[in-house]
Amino acid sequence: MAEPGTYPRAIYEKQLQCIVADDRETQLRLYAEDVVYEFPFATDRPRLIYGRDAFRRVMTPLWDQARRAGIKVTGYDYRLLPTADPTLIAAEMTFSVATPAKSAKLPVVQIMNIRRGEIASVREYFNPQARSELV
Repeated sequence: MAEPGTYPRAIYEKQLQCIVADDRETQLRLYAEDVVYEFPFATDRPRLIYGRDAFRRVMTPLWDQARRAGIKVTGYDYRLLPTADPTLIAAEMTFSVATPAKSAKLPVVQIMNIRRGEIASVREYFNPQARSELV
């Protein structure tokens, strides 16, 4: 669980830092136990995942596959979009990704709700074809 009083933006940035560091355990601790994670355009995973444990079960094989393929997120740029709700993060981002053979930029949109210092829900939009071309 994140420290009490942590601002949503800090939690969002911590999640991004965990992705670049490939620190999935710390990343998972940012999510509420009952997190709802949505991937509306996904083709390689469920589009809707309920709970941190289920998210771990779904994502661990995908993270392991990326490691075996030598795929590494090396950085990111993002822009937060204004929202009327201070617990809601809406962001357009681009991950910089490197593989042994090439590098790429992967655009992603995330909508995230922070509740009691934890990530309560995420809706993540990405191009599944662009991701599959890296593996």
